[in-house]
Parts: sequence; structure tokens; C-alpha cells
Amino acid sequence: MTNTESLHVLIAGGGLSGLALAQGLLKDGHTCEVFERDADDSRKIGYYLHMNADGGEALRRCLPEDLFELSAETSRRTYDRRESIVLDDQLNELSSQPHLGPPNEGERPHTGVHRRTLRSILRARLGESFHPGKAVTGYEETPSGVSVTLADGTTAQGDVLVGADGIRSAVRRQRLPGTTVIDAGVRGLGVFGRTPLTPELAAQLPPHLFEGVLIAADRKGSRLLISVYRPRQRPEDAAAAIAPDVVLEPVDDYVMISCSVAPGTVIPPAAEWTAGTPAMLRDAMLGAIEGWHPTARALVGGVDLDSIFVIPFGFLSPAPPWEPSRVTLIGDAAHAMLPTLGLGANLALRDAAHLLNQLSAAARGEVGLVAAIGIYEQEMRDYVYPFMRMTMDHDRQFGGGALTEREQHDDAAVG
Repeated sequence: MTNTESLHVLIAGGGLSGLALAQGLLKDGHTCEVFERDADDSRKIGYYLHMNADGGEALRRCLPEDLFELSAETSRRTYDRRESIVLDDQLNELSSQPHLGPPNEGERPHTGVHRRTLRSILRARLGESFHPGKAVTGYEETPSGVSVTLADGTTAQGDVLVGADGIRSAVRRQRLPGTTVIDAGVRGLGVFGRTPLTPELAAQLPPHLFEGVLIAADRKGSRLLISVYRPRQRPEDAAAAIAPDVVLEPVDDYVMISCSVAPGTVIPPAAEWTAGTPAMLRDAMLGAIEGWHPTARALVGGVDLDSIFVIPFGFLSPAPPWEPSRVTLIGDAAHAMLPTLGLGANLALRDAAHLLNQLSAAARGEVGLVAAIGIYEQEMRDYVYPFMRMTMDHDRQFGGGALTEREQHDDAAVG
């Protein structure tokens, strides 16, 4: 980089977008500090993530070449169809639609990733720039920079503060105090798990279950999300060959599922789970898909009980435009949306890459720093807000509309 003045950027939150931005800043010759609330990296943080060209190209921009290659080689084998697909309860195809986002073609298109593997790649080589167990609780802007306050009472100073601290963002609460989180609870899909893709199960799966991201639905309101993860290379083998200093944990082939539960099932908060809760949820999922195709029941019945977790859905309404400053937002802190179209992670990574471009342009003297942040923010709103609204009408947008038709049938039956 030929800039005359590098930036020191403070990042609140060590999720995918915050880590991607940190990688990009270091790549472009800046310095940064990432303050991550969680001290424990071993907790369950999800499994399969859909990746489109927005997310994939953002990773290419932010990561060093070898780490990008590692992320691509540990991604799922290329889809036969880059579409979202709706099935009935006997796993017959009802409708399909190309994935949302820019064109994603070529010999090695961007495909789904194992979230924990990707996070480990994004976390690699950050060294002392990464501060686990340190939550940003507030900030103060000064004429020449930003000072953040951490939960332990200490402070840190930088040129810019980026709130990448998720849907409950402390940075957004101060920056855009009128923004509210809309809690949607656990909907038709919200209980997630991972079913080992053994040779026996793989032989049982109809071929089209390997072709894309699928949702099966019956006429009673029950649904089952199916996403196969078989990487191009085993993570540990790819790391050894491409970036030997990066340690990736082994990941066996699996199918990520998310399934409805039987009506009346009470799902306790995570803090109140007992040793028997995962088995109860598995049985409740099986109850919701009584009479479905045997393969669907095998996917749910074979779920690894230790892998089950619940996501209570929440989202933000698009915030009206705001005046730019040295404090900005990316990812869920800016535009948390319902996850059912697989766009959240992709748009968060895209934010990181586009903000990086503007910060580096400012560092080169091509535009003022606050003006550069304003350019990023306006472009983000223009691009992301339409997708936010689309996720609020998920059934019409996913897989060509068959989910809407089945819901309308349900309503007619009830009436």
C-alpha cells in the first residue's frame, strides 16, 4: 500500500464481519484492535453457512491470498444447482429459484462453508490485535478520533470505531438510539442440528438433496431445512497444504438440519437446558414430521444430540439515513435480518470489504475520512435494505414460491 498515513481502527465484535475487516486492514497496511465479548471460542456458533458471490468476493478482498485459498478449498463441493429448492413432505421438488446475489459461476464458484472453519481462518494471524473477553460498552468521539470504554473499565483509542457487535450492538445503541430489535422467537425453523453423513445415510439420500439448499414443507405447517456439507478438501488437510501455520479442527461430512417441532412443544432458554433437552427436541422434531419420507425422518432421527441448538430469530427495521462520523456499523449491528434466505453472513462480509475500500481510499488521501465512511454507509443502505425487506417475506422469496402456496392451502384448511 502506498498511503501516506495508515489508520488505527477499533472493531467492536469478533464475528465474521469484524474479523474479515481486521484481516483486510492488516492486508492494506493499517493497524486494528478487535474487542470480542466472548472469552470462550469453544461454544456452539453454528454449522453450515450459505455463501454467495457477495460473501465470497468479500473474502477474496479481505484475506491474504493463501487464507482465501484455504477458505475456498474448505468450502462445500460445487453445487449441481445454485438454487434454493422447495420440496414436499415426500421430498418431491415443488419449485426452485436461483440464489440471490451477484453471478456466481466459474470452475470454483463460492459455496457453503462450515462456519467454525471459516471463523478459524478469519481469526488466523491476528495475534495481539485480537482481544477475547473484552466487550465494548460505549465510546466517545473526539475531534481527532474515538475512545472506547470496555466492560472492565479500561479504554482504547483509535481513528475509527466499527460496530460489528451483532444484533444487540452496544455501539449501535449509542450511535442510532432509535433503532429497535424486533424479536420473532423460534419460528417454523429455529432448532438446528448436525446429522453425520455416513456412507449408509448418503446412499439413502435422493440425489437432489445434494444439489442445493432445500426446505421441505407439508400442508400442516411443518418444515425441514436440509443443507449438505462435504468439503472440497478436509479442513485439516487443506490447512497443512496451503497455510501450515493455521490449525483447523477436523470436520466430517454432515447434513445441517433445522426442523419444526410438534405443536405445544416448550423450548426452554439455553441457560435452562438439562441433559435431556436435546433428546426432547429431537423427538419433538420427529413428531412434527410424522408420515414424512423415511429419509427426512432418518435425517432428524440421526441428528447428533450434542450438536442441537436453538436460534430465537430477531431482526431490525431499516434505519433512516444518518449523518456519518468516525463511528460506523457493519453486519448484524447495521442490518440484522431473518436468516432464512442465507444472506446475513454474505452481506456482513460485503460490508467489511466495502468499508475497507473506503477507509483505504481515505488513508491514501483520495477522500476525507468521515466522507469515506458516509460513502460506505449510503452504498450499504442502498444495497442491503431491499434484501432486509425481502427476508421479511421469506416464503415468497425462497425457492420459487411453493412455500407461499402451501401456506395459503394451510390457511384455507383452517378457515
